[in-house]
Amino acid sequence: MPSSTAYDLIQACRQPGCPVCRVEQGAVERYLDNLFYESVNDIQLRERLRASMGFCREHAWLAVDKRLGNALGFAIIYHDVINNTLRQLESYITPPVTKHWSALLKQIPEQVSGTVQRVIYALTPQKHCVVCHQRDKALHIIISSLVDGLNEPEMISALQSSDGLCLPHMKKAFEAVRDSTVADLLLSIHREKLENLRGELTEFISKNDYRFKDEGFGAEGDSWRRAVGKVTGNHSK
Repeated sequence: MPSSTAYDLIQACRQPGCPVCRVEQGAVERYLDNLFYESVNDIQLRERLRASMGFCREHAWLAVDKRLGNALGFAIIYHDVINNTLRQLESYITPPVTKHWSALLKQIPEQVSGTVQRVIYALTPQKHCVVCHQRDKALHIIISSLVDGLNEPEMISALQSSDGLCLPHMKKAFEAVRDSTVADLLLSIHREKLENLRGELTEFISKNDYRFKDEGFGAEGDSWRRAVGKVTGNHSK
């Protein structure tokens, strides 16, 4: 009986694009949805979000665009962030001594250094995005489930019939592999998929030549879009 993560991966293999991207995105969206509806008033989380200045741009707009949060939740979180930023702008805080700060201060005229230090420090997140942290934890579990599952026929068959992993997740998978048979299998599956995609791109480029403009496009018509997804990862819709 596969784990719930392995089951999700097998199901994701039936959908377009990288299955790891799809399962990872699902985990991120569930986390955000839960955060907004159950944790917005959690004191420790609010402190953490103040330190990270809310979410990173990717995850803030993911939550907005997919309506994973509600207007009140956003208002509460970003009221905290803006209030904290204003407080820091009004009271001088000595930045920690780091190479970055030392190098920066050497470039700032002395007569404005105090103000500039205070503003830059106030506008610099002191913690990483909490959703990025959760995503990285989820990705570790997903990759481990995939690699472990490649000892089972069901996972092998699912991956073979899928579009395969994007290159960033293919790299992650190889970093987790400890078995030569699994490594060879992963490489064989993905080399074939990359060769097929390269062939479709070649056909697409050829058909854009004015001499072949009347031939029309087949399956290769969206190969350029799939190539972007293959190299960078699935696009969140």
